[in-house]
Amino acid sequence: MSRSPRLRAGALLGVLALGGAPLAAQEQFKRPRIHALELTFAAGYFQPTATGGELSGLPLTRKSTWAAAVKFAGYAPNGWLGAEVSGGYAPERVSQGGMGSRRTNLLFGTARALVGRTPRRGGVSVLAGLGLSLLRRANSVLDFDRTTNHFGGSASLGVRIPIDDEVALRLDVEDLIYRADFGSGSKLRNDFVLTAGLGISW
Repeated sequence: MSRSPRLRAGALLGVLALGGAPLAAQEQFKRPRIHALELTFAAGYFQPTATGGELSGLPLTRKSTWAAAVKFAGYAPNGWLGAEVSGGYAPERVSQGGMGSRRTNLLFGTARALVGRTPRRGGVSVLAGLGLSLLRRANSVLDFDRTTNHFGGSASLGVRIPIDDEVALRLDVEDLIYRADFGSGSKLRNDFVLTAGLGISW
């Protein structure tokens, strides 16, 4: 009988520990984090706009396709500012009327300043970005034997959802902004890259 109060006390402590674990995890995500750097591997969807073009009277259309990207970000101690560079690839098929399609093998890179709630503040992060972009097509939209480069701007909006103290799910929308002539006049292009990936911070 003398052990009964001890057993009851031990059981009570166990229940409190189990019940408090989720709360402790929540508090961990809310605390400021010392991890200032993050590497993200992502994949998703490439959606071009102003997709029409023309080559010697033959209509051209740029098609949506898959995309992959790697991103490297750094966050300031204040928890509201950061910077990010990224690189990615998309096959970007171009339909040539009724004569099939070809790939441009698009490579894109960006450099952006970030503002918003960064991972340094803990919890869910929401960040908007603005900066520069470079798009390199190994096979030009108009001439598949020629490489072309386009410089422009870049805008982004992203959400980072922590999984644990070092790993997070990242959801991003990027707008690659540039001017290009694909046979029907120079037009402003807003090609979108929508990705989901895992960010690893340290």
